[in-house]
Amino acid sequence: MLKKVICCVLLIVILLAGCSATNTKDVSELEPNQLVQTYYESLANKDYIAAKSCLDEDYASEIMDLDDSYFNNLKSLKQITISEPSETQYGDNYQVVQIIAEYNATYKKIITSHDGNQYRFVNVAKKSQTSAWRIISIGTGP
Repeated sequence: MLKKVICCVLLIVILLAGCSATNTKDVSELEPNQLVQTYYESLANKDYIAAKSCLDEDYASEIMDLDDSYFNNLKSLKQITISEPSETQYGDNYQVVQIIAEYNATYKKIITSHDGNQYRFVNVAKKSQTSAWRIISIGTGP
């Protein structure tokens, strides 16, 4: 009887541990277009931890607390389409590509963008040959 109780307790502990594990996607091996898609899908799902992991640390620290950032002002994000990457130059990074993201957004407050269809120019970079791709800037025009 004692063995059954111990087995049941161990089984419950294992199940609970498995349920509480985070399900955040590892973005370190993603190609640029996959990274941008993951970023916008994570925002749409309000998974801000996953979205932030797609950003370069310096860029994340610049935008996280802005009133109009997606992390603070986004209500909904739908119909996300991502272009193929095109080579560009940006700063002293090892390699940079630009991707155009198109989506339909609704904001809590209209600050710098209106509700509706949006286009963003997303620069994704590798700081070195061996580093992972990260989003280094997002803008509304070239």
